[in-house]
Amino acid sequence: MKHGLCLCRSLCFYIKHNVRTSISLLDERTVCSASIKELTLAVKSTDKSQTVKIGGHRLDPQGNYNAPKTIPLSQSEIYLSELIDSICNKMEDYARGIWKSNGTLTILKMVVDGKMNPHMDDIDFVQDEDLNKSLKYYCESVMEEYEEDIIKHYQNGENLDEKYCTENSNICLPHKPDILKNEL
Repeated sequence: MKHGLCLCRSLCFYIKHNVRTSISLLDERTVCSASIKELTLAVKSTDKSQTVKIGGHRLDPQGNYNAPKTIPLSQSEIYLSELIDSICNKMEDYARGIWKSNGTLTILKMVVDGKMNPHMDDIDFVQDEDLNKSLKYYCESVMEEYEEDIIKHYQNGENLDEKYCTENSNICLPHKPDILKNEL
């Protein structure tokens, strides 16, 4: 009986440790994709009629006057930087979970289009000590490391998608959980 109890405790510790390790790996992969999708939604929802002037009233070395240039607000470096700084707060709307159908780890946006996510019944939610604050931490890490590159993409009029995480930053593996494709 003692051996069975020790084996059971060891097995429980092993499973708990491996689930946490897998969740950590998952977070790095999926938070990047979710963050980029949230950021793209925020940029797309920017009023297209709003513009800002960039540059100053300066003379170039040849003495020519360079008037300020007008650009869409959604391409302003300051505006994009502020969006990037605030986008990680949206990670508080996500929770970790495991798909009941295949046991795959994922993150789930709790509210979609003002309604509870219809996939909530398909997920076994994973409780953790930090109440999902690490999702925000992973987001902040990604955004901080790649902020300049992300801003350049938007300034060039490009919309980023989950491919950014695999092709540009190499954070994510090409395989993404289905929820990120369907729900964001």
